[in-house]
Amino acid sequence: MKKNYLESFCRNIVRPEFQVVALLVTASIVLLMGGDAMRRFQPFEQAPEMKSITPEKIRQWGGDPVVVDVGLYISNWHKFKMVDNEFVFDGVIWFQFDPALISLDTISKFSFLKGELVQKSEPSTKLIDGKLFVEYKIRLKFATTLTYRFFPLDDHRIFITIVNTYVTPSEVIFRSFKSDFETSNRIHIPAWYQVDKGVRAGYARELFDKFDERKSVRYPGVIFILDFARSGISLILLIFLPIFLIFFLSLFWFTFEPDERTSIMALTTSAITSLIAYRFVIQNMSPKEGYFLLSDHIFTFFLALAFASFVLALLWVRRGSMTSGMIIARGLAFILFHILFILMWYFLLFRWI
Repeated sequence: MKKNYLESFCRNIVRPEFQVVALLVTASIVLLMGGDAMRRFQPFEQAPEMKSITPEKIRQWGGDPVVVDVGLYISNWHKFKMVDNEFVFDGVIWFQFDPALISLDTISKFSFLKGELVQKSEPSTKLIDGKLFVEYKIRLKFATTLTYRFFPLDDHRIFITIVNTYVTPSEVIFRSFKSDFETSNRIHIPAWYQVDKGVRAGYARELFDKFDERKSVRYPGVIFILDFARSGISLILLIFLPIFLIFFLSLFWFTFEPDERTSIMALTTSAITSLIAYRFVIQNMSPKEGYFLLSDHIFTFFLALAFASFVLALLWVRRGSMTSGMIIARGLAFILFHILFILMWYFLLFRWI
């Protein structure tokens, strides 16, 4: 009796109407998990090395360093290409310091790590509370260290690092606070929104001999940090939805009898060829990296499932006749494909990272 019930269940589960229901259930679970993953902000970028300056280190270095306040204001993004790691913005970099202790010429020798000053205005100065406030209007082109392993569900942390390689931390200390870093509220970046910002002041070090720390150079710097998350789902749907549809539509071969060889093989082979063809579309939209992205894992998984489906279909049509065991195996295989997808999706979103 149990065997007849199981056989009846496996016969019905592959009928078109039940396949549609199974697809909707799987899609709902996948969307719920994907929405939860998108609500979390989780960048993978590691900040450039910027060591903290402590009184102990200042005493160790000797000297009496001058404290220079540093701030940055971003007024407009000319180029914001997260996938290509290309950024260009207009803004103002400013410094405030005691002009009796350090010259404006020394301050003006600032630069940006991994950046190029496309434009730099002449300094504009004024006295504020007995200190010289100087600002430069700049256009900066820069790259940053980005990690795309969660693409296209990726969040990112952008680092803008200003340094002055003409002085040492024993001569000048850069100081900056979160309130010294601002962006215009008129800025709109398609597909991205700013989550947070921050600053980190200290000093950078370049070591010329890893076995002798005396052979190194130190200079003051400030890292300005911007956190961005995706604001839309168009790219996510464009990458994932065709893959999902290609594979799950091909599973409708389970509704055919073994003697319907042409229809079965057409569905399974077209799924493999369609996935391989769509791979070139994904490649054009993805960052050019040497490691596997989330989209690569998804594609590889579905290509493997499509091949397994093809092998199963080939064995199915070669049998030529239905048996009770084949009916049960067919139904369980159909259910297994859905379960594997849900488990894989859960693992990649919540365990793999």
